[in-house]
Amino acid sequence: MAVMNVTDGSKVVLTVIDVAGGSLANVHPSTGTNGLVIPTIQDVTLNATPGTVRYSTLDSSASSAFTTVNENSLSLNLLVDDDVFFGDGSNADNNVANVGLLGASINKSEVFFSLTFEGTGSGANYVTGRGFIGGLAPSSSIDQAVFISPAELIINGEITKSVI
Repeated sequence: MAVMNVTDGSKVVLTVIDVAGGSLANVHPSTGTNGLVIPTIQDVTLNATPGTVRYSTLDSSASSAFTTVNENSLSLNLLVDDDVFFGDGSNADNNVANVGLLGASINKSEVFFSLTFEGTGSGANYVTGRGFIGGLAPSSSIDQAVFISPAELIINGEITKSVI
């Protein structure tokens, strides 16, 4: 069994680009161009959850189930980076980088994304897909002197697992 250790900070990498101006190739972990890399991620959760329908029959003392379509999402917490959250205002190649995560969420822009689990070296696993940015709720306090925000990518369609 191989454990995926992410403590060095360069293993888990989330990259996004707008669907209108980019392609899935733009977020490839090692060969992509113009993808916006989301820095300072505190934690990340990839949900690939099939829907289920439960039913009972008179000849059984237990219920049965069958699965339906997946409800996929990616959720994370990140330290708010000014350019990533609000946009740099000058990126002509990636509208998400131009308007930021907040602008992409407000505009309901669909994005391509990739999420690496083991860095960007040869043989590393990663997933790709497309979805919408939401769930932004930056907060700060005297005990937490930086803005931290949850974020969610509501995945539209399938998640694809690949190897670099």
